[in-house]
Amino acid sequence: MTVDLRDMLTTTERVLCSNGDSRHTVGPGGTNRYGNRYVPEPGLLSFGSCTSSTISETAYDAADRLHGWIRALGPDVVAESVDDLYERVRAELVSNIAMTSASSLDTVLCPSGTDAEMVPLLVGLAESRSVTTVLVGASEAGSGTAHAARGDHFDAVTPSGREVEAGTPVDAEVAGRVHRERVTIRDAAGVPRDEADIDADVRAAVRAAVGRGDHVLLHLIAHSKTGVHAPSLDLVEELVHAHEGHVDVVIDAAQGRFSRHGLTESLRCGYIVMVTGSKFFGGPPFAGAVLVPHRRAGGSAVPTVVPEGFADYFVPAMLPRSWREARASLPPGLGLGVLMRWWAALAEIRDYYSVPAALRLEVLRRFQRVVPAIIAATDHLELSTVPPPSDREDGTRLLESNTTVFPFTCRRADGALLGMEPLRDLARAVRFGSPDDERLPADLARVRCELGQPVELAGGDVSFPVLRVALGGRDIIRACVTPAAGSTFEQRLDHLERDVTLALRKVDALVSLSDRQEAVAR
Repeated sequence: MTVDLRDMLTTTERVLCSNGDSRHTVGPGGTNRYGNRYVPEPGLLSFGSCTSSTISETAYDAADRLHGWIRALGPDVVAESVDDLYERVRAELVSNIAMTSASSLDTVLCPSGTDAEMVPLLVGLAESRSVTTVLVGASEAGSGTAHAARGDHFDAVTPSGREVEAGTPVDAEVAGRVHRERVTIRDAAGVPRDEADIDADVRAAVRAAVGRGDHVLLHLIAHSKTGVHAPSLDLVEELVHAHEGHVDVVIDAAQGRFSRHGLTESLRCGYIVMVTGSKFFGGPPFAGAVLVPHRRAGGSAVPTVVPEGFADYFVPAMLPRSWREARASLPPGLGLGVLMRWWAALAEIRDYYSVPAALRLEVLRRFQRVVPAIIAATDHLELSTVPPPSDREDGTRLLESNTTVFPFTCRRADGALLGMEPLRDLARAVRFGSPDDERLPADLARVRCELGQPVELAGGDVSFPVLRVALGGRDIIRACVTPAAGSTFEQRLDHLERDVTLALRKVDALVSLSDRQEAVAR
C-alpha cells in the first residue's frame, strides 16, 4: 500500500469501501454482496447486524466530515495527520468499550474482523519459533476465520488491492511455523455440543501443542454467528495456569455482543480481544480491532517486524506507535478506508453508550422475549437451538446475559428445508422486494429489511442452513431516543416489536408464496 492522495479526492462512499477485500465491492445496484450500501437508505430495517449493515445517517455524516478534513490537508502533512487520527480512534474506542486505560493496551486497527485474526498470530510468533492456533467453532465465526488465523489469504482480493488465491499463505516463511487445530461446537444433528465435550477436545489439543514446544493461541468464541460461546472460562483459566507463559487466549468478540465489565475483565486477565465496529455497533462494513494487553497471559513480547506478505493487509498507522520497529518494517500507506470506517463506527458507539444501561437492557429483554413468539406464530419458520442466556455473575460468559441473535430455518409445506441458495434469494427478496408486489399484503410488500446472511450450522457430516434476525446497537438507540418511533419509551419498544414482526412475517409469506408457485408449476 502506498500513500495515494487520489483517495482523498474521491467520494466519501468510495473511500468507505476502500482498503478491504471483495466483500466491499459495490455492484451495479449500489450495494455490496450482503446488500449493504455505503450511503444511508432511509426506511430500511436493519436486523442483519450479525453480518453487516447499511451505513446510518449518523455514521455517514461523521465519515463525510472526516473526509472533508483530510481533503483540506496539504500533502506535506497528510500522513502525519492521518496517523494522529488513527491514535484518536484507538483512544476513543478503548475509552468507550472498556473500563481501562488505553495506555495499558496495544490496539491494532484492521480492515475487518477477519483480518484481525492475523494480529494474534504475529504476536504469538514474536514469542516462539512455532505456533499452534486452536480454533473453536471457526465455522460460526466468519467465513475466512480459519484461513486468516493460520496466516492464509481468505479472499481473492487483499486490502492492498492485490489479487491472490484464497487459502494460500500470506507469507511463505510464516506458513511453515504455524499449525492449526479445529474444535467443532455442534454435533452431527447441528445441536450445540455439551460444554464438557468441547472442553475435553480443547484440553487435548492444547496439551499436545505445548508438548511439542509450540506457543498456543487458544481462541475463545464469545458469541458465534448464532450465539454460541465456547470453550468454558473455567477451562481457559485451567490451561493458562497449567501451561504458564505458553498459552495466549484470544477472545473472538467480533460480534460486539459483550458487556464492558466482561471485556475489561478479559483484558485484566491478559487475554487478547478482537472486536469490530461493524456488527452489533452498526458501523459500515467492515472494521476490526485487536486489543493486546501489555501483560498477556502468554507473555509480553510484541512483533518487531511484520513479515513481507502482511503488507497487503496493514499500513503503519494501523499499528500502535509503541510497535515502533514493526511499523518501520511496513511500506508507507494511509489506509483511509479503515480509518473512515472506524470513525463512522465510533459515532454509533458513542450514541449507544450515551443511552442509560437500564434502558438498553429493557430493549434487549423485549427483543429476547418476543422473537421466539413471533417465529412460533409463523407457518414456515422454525427457531434453531440457541443456548439459554446466563444471568450468573461468576464470569462464565463475556457477554450481556441476553440473546440478540436468533437463527431460524425455513421449511416448505412438504417439510423440506430451504438450502443455502434459496435462503440467499429469500434474503435478497426481503431486502430489495418491490413495494408494489401485489402477491403480498401491502404492509409486507413495503418492508425492506436486512437480515443476517444464511450460514450453515454444521456438525459431523451434517449441516443445515439458517437465516438470522439480530438486534443491533442502532435498533436499541432508535428504541430509546428516536421520536419518529414513538413519543414514549414504551411506544418505541412496541414500534421495534412491530418492525421485527413485519420482517419475519414477510420471510414467512415469501416461503409460502414460493410453495404456491411450485404447486402451480407442477
